[in-house]
Amino acid sequence: MLHDDPVAGHFGIHRTLARVSSRFYWAGYKETIEIWCKCCEICSARKGPTRHPRGPMKQYLVGAPLERVAIDILGPLSETKNKNKYILFITDYFSRWAESYPMPDQEAETVTRTFVGEFIARFGLPRQVHKDQGRQFESHLCQSLCQTFKIDKTRTTALHPQSDGMVERLNRTIEDILSKCIAKDQRDWDLHLPLAMMAYSSIHESTGYSLSMLMFGREIELPVDLLYGQPPQISDNITHQYLAQLIPNLWRIHNFA
Repeated sequence: MLHDDPVAGHFGIHRTLARVSSRFYWAGYKETIEIWCKCCEICSARKGPTRHPRGPMKQYLVGAPLERVAIDILGPLSETKNKNKYILFITDYFSRWAESYPMPDQEAETVTRTFVGEFIARFGLPRQVHKDQGRQFESHLCQSLCQTFKIDKTRTTALHPQSDGMVERLNRTIEDILSKCIAKDQRDWDLHLPLAMMAYSSIHESTGYSLSMLMFGREIELPVDLLYGQPPQISDNITHQYLAQLIPNLWRIHNFA
């Protein structure tokens, strides 16, 4: 009666315990009341589960560059003198190599033209593209593009940016780099973007190697290397399986050429 009655209100364990303890006592009454409240069907149906069920996050394993790439758009940013307001990021899941392209808008036609003309024409077709659920990516034009080139397409979970954390982290890093070198009016960020991407191609924490090493099998040269010479070459004790096969093959091809 102190829990199920209409005047009791089907309160929780603590309130029901307070009501019972002020009126009755028996050995083990606290455990009895706790079990009674937890087994109440009316309370369970009303409150529902305390946590929303979610599918467990899974890691997607890739074995070669451009097997799977992520595509995302950053913006709108301050409009530059070249009328650019957005940045299209394309990141390789295997090597973490990233490409960026300034765009005046984020329409499906602009995104598709940039993706084909700037990325696919230079690096070839990826097997799979991972993207968010933006309208420009869900358009008929982008779907036709993936069907034409036989590209598998996956999408992130709505309102859950953790499902594409690699791109979200890249966005923050590039924003941080650009904020330290652009002008006060912030209208020249597209001019600094290429060098910002060059700076980003350093050693990545998740792989232990630089982006350029995993992508091209060699380190890119920086201005300091022209002044003081190149750093020591990578050790023969390479722990990365793909890299251990890539470098000997490159040397074999270079010698043959």
